Amino acid sequence: MPKVSIIVPIYKVEKYLRQCIDSIINQSLKDIEIILVDDGSPDNCPKICDEYKKIDSRIKVIHKKNGGLSSARNAGMKIATGEYIGFVDSDDYIEHDMYEKMYSTAKEYDVDFVMSDYYKVYKSNKTEVSTIIEGGIYDKNKIKNIIYPQLIMKENIDYGPLLAVWHCLYKNSFLNKNNIYFDEVVKYSEDNLFSSIVGYKSDRFYYMKGSYFYNYRYNPNSISTTYKEDSLNVYVEMNNRLYDEFYDCEEYNFNRQLKLHMIYYTFNYINRLIGSSLTSKEKYKKIKNTLRNKQIRKAFNKLTIPDVNLKLKLCILMLKYKMAFTYMIIKAKSA
Repeated sequence: MPKVSIIVPIYKVEKYLRQCIDSIINQSLKDIEIILVDDGSPDNCPKICDEYKKIDSRIKVIHKKNGGLSSARNAGMKIATGEYIGFVDSDDYIEHDMYEKMYSTAKEYDVDFVMSDYYKVYKSNKTEVSTIIEGGIYDKNKIKNIIYPQLIMKENIDYGPLLAVWHCLYKNSFLNKNNIYFDEVVKYSEDNLFSSIVGYKSDRFYYMKGSYFYNYRYNPNSISTTYKEDSLNVYVEMNNRLYDEFYDCEEYNFNRQLKLHMIYYTFNYINRLIGSSLTSKEKYKKIKNTLRNKQIRKAFNKLTIPDVNLKLKLCILMLKYKMAFTYMIIKAKSA
């Protein structure tokens, strides 16, 4: 059994793929399993994967029909034999000692997962990214007191400390025992659902604050920052899945967070829509229809407005009272 299985979902990233794989095969921790999942990539990525498989016996390659990021990660998880599992996105790269240090920490503190900080890379700039919580060990009591109140969504309508999976290392037996995997219906922002369930189910985790191991390549034209026609349906379905997991939970009341989560993604969808190439008439019609959505109305129903800045409060009220045209004008002026 290798100490760590590293799963790399791959689709249309031939420009960055070699740097990504090189950063993994050159890890100081040698006892690793590298699973490259070609998710039906139409470029040279499948060829590059097979090329690396020939030169490193630790590499396994899966070629599959395109099914999205969640599907690709799940395919890797199904064959992973490592004691721990890590995920690396194929347009990113990692520091040479990332998994040696994270594995050592996981073993020392006997935790379900370890989380580090990371670098955000944009063109030639590289900035450090950390969360607001303190570093160190989090037992169940500390998880309930500190993580649960911001597990799904913070009061300021932003993500809590647990979100991206690629700067974490998970105990394989923990994921299997709790049947935790990526929901393949949720094609965008899939980490949010996965990480919320992990945070809820975990008994112990360790946060390596100040350790910057992962290099996240920021792409302003990524799925999360551009308008997609089907994204609202995906966001609503993600919220439905979160409701199934957390609504009327006995251990903690997550109901307000579920409302704020749906509102976050309403803003996300509408703002991407406003920035799209559609005509103003098309945008207005789609925003009006969006604000009539049952799940979105449910989120705004009996909602106490969060204690946020005045601008955000006004934006929340505009969406709550379906003021589509006013919101479009405000956003256009602030663009």
